Amino acid sequence: MKTINKILVTGIAAMLIFAVSCKKNTDTPDNQTLAGSVSGTYSGELKNSQTSQTSPATLTVTALNDSVIIMHCVADHFDTTVTLMLYEDYDSIMVCYTGKDFSNHYGRELDNHNFCYSKPNGWDNGWCEQHNCWGGNDNWNAWTNHLNTQHDKNDRHYGGFNAGSGWCNYSFPIKTSKSPFLYETFKGSKTK
Repeated sequence: MKTINKILVTGIAAMLIFAVSCKKNTDTPDNQTLAGSVSGTYSGELKNSQTSQTSPATLTVTALNDSVIIMHCVADHFDTTVTLMLYEDYDSIMVCYTGKDFSNHYGRELDNHNFCYSKPNGWDNGWCEQHNCWGGNDNWNAWTNHLNTQHDKNDRHYGGFNAGSGWCNYSFPIKTSKSPFLYETFKGSKTK
């Protein structure tokens, strides 16, 4: 009987150790993606560029994949959704239109020189640095590459994130018959 009790106690202890060691890691790979690092709810204000009036606003950011998000902003008399591609830029994550929205806004398509994640220093064994692959001094920075390969110097961009400090700043362009330069600008911090 003592042998059975010892086997039973040893079995229960082994199951407990196994259960504790298999505890799910809360730092999932999704949190390590660009989209995962900025996904969540942001609280802040929305400011009209024409009237300078502000109102409380909520921005919900949802990951579509590892480098594309859907942003939904709601405030008094304002409710809009936009899909954006993310680009690493040191401690910031910059955003730009993607797909048809990029084509409609800038009048051209994204090409295959576009990448969202920065390349580590030395990834090309120095070849790009010597040959100025993307027209900039910081060849492996994803945002620099995006600007140099996909945009003209006068193209406008509308904001981005600082994932480390949890803030977002984004200007939503609003088309009206009165003014082609009207923006509703969200500024806020991540709440969850």
